[in-house]
Amino acid sequence: MFVFLLSLTVSMITGEASQCCVPPQFQTNIDTMTSLSSTMDKRFQTARFSYDAMSKKLRTHVVAQTKEDEFDRIEDFSAGKSFTWARGICKVSSTGPFNQICIPDEAKLVRESFMGVSPNIIKLKTYMVTLENNMTELTTVGDNCTPIEMVSFSSKSPQPDGQFMRIFYNMSMGIKDSSIFTPPKICS
Repeated sequence: MFVFLLSLTVSMITGEASQCCVPPQFQTNIDTMTSLSSTMDKRFQTARFSYDAMSKKLRTHVVAQTKEDEFDRIEDFSAGKSFTWARGICKVSSTGPFNQICIPDEAKLVRESFMGVSPNIIKLKTYMVTLENNMTELTTVGDNCTPIEMVSFSSKSPQPDGQFMRIFYNMSMGIKDSSIFTPPKICS
């Protein structure tokens, strides 16, 4: 799941210019499927992801196939700290700078489509961006740049870095309870 978080924040990071940026505050569920070519291992995880660009904080609660893969993380960029805890143990580390999640300006628009049934149609745009290590990412966004789907894959064959697919759903705008960004007592 760390790979997911890193790729979410790295792959959509922008420089100064961008195609579009996600809403400043939202909460969503994300299903992630990771397929690692080297081990033929497939992993499925579901995360509840909360994003608050205004206070520069991220919160992730991960539920996975095994208890060993479940964890919680708060990234407080304004304090420069990341808190990750699971099974009663908390690790505190430093964060880098905060970058708003955006489609970078160098991303190429490769498809415009839609989903839904009239009158509830959502217009979609899919962007392609080349990442480091020969990785390519296709990111599909809806109205107001809300993330819908992200697929990452390597141009190498076989794909040693694996393939990653993320589906976003049950998204709501705003942060309902800001206390979710408070680390638990075990992280004190």
